[in-house]
Amino acid sequence: MNIDISKVKDIHEEHKDSVVYAGVTNLNVLMKLRDMRLPVNLTILVPTNKRGVHMSRLIGAVKKVSNDDDYIEDLLRKICEEINRLHGSECKIIAKFDYPLKHSDQFLKVKVELGSKGSIKYVFKLLGITACPCSKEITGIGHMQRAMLIIDIESTTILDFDDVASKMAECFSSVPAEYLKRLDEAKLILKSQENPRFVEDVVREALKRFSMANKIMCRAYESIHSHDAFAMWYRSLS
Repeated sequence: MNIDISKVKDIHEEHKDSVVYAGVTNLNVLMKLRDMRLPVNLTILVPTNKRGVHMSRLIGAVKKVSNDDDYIEDLLRKICEEINRLHGSECKIIAKFDYPLKHSDQFLKVKVELGSKGSIKYVFKLLGITACPCSKEITGIGHMQRAMLIIDIESTTILDFDDVASKMAECFSSVPAEYLKRLDEAKLILKSQENPRFVEDVVREALKRFSMANKIMCRAYESIHSHDAFAMWYRSLS
């Protein structure tokens, strides 16, 4: 089929009275960062008063920008700058990925939201283990469960993900590991029992280490109840 695209009306360019944010979401790409290739899920949005956004331009900007950088934040800003050049308006990018940690075999779940300039919004999620102080006091054994710590931070500087994860790990009774021999399992259980914590303890420990956070939450996936334990702190509570 031969089509002269220059003679086809561009429906995207029809003017509309209201401005909306529009673009693409659930765009999965591989980004090369230092010594790793990181699978990243992207949402790219631009403000527009046109009928439709040229989505191919957004994806084209991702492909055009070199994906070899030390920090994903710098790479995302480069993509934003290229999109802004094409659209003439400030875009917003949201990236979600599982970051492989250097000090363990676990992953830090990361969400980064930014534009071509300004502060960076982060959401970090890390899985840990809690042992119950109450049952520990009564029986000498604290029942154990996995717990998810979530920290919401806005920063003017790039954060070190491994450093963030290390500080988050300190807030739990202990942290999980994938490869454990029997003796290793015993050591991990004993470590958890020696440091029993409620979800409230986890949140307060996180606040000590992340005083700049906007919100901190912890959810323990209870092992002896069908419900879960939950605690949170947010800045307006202070």
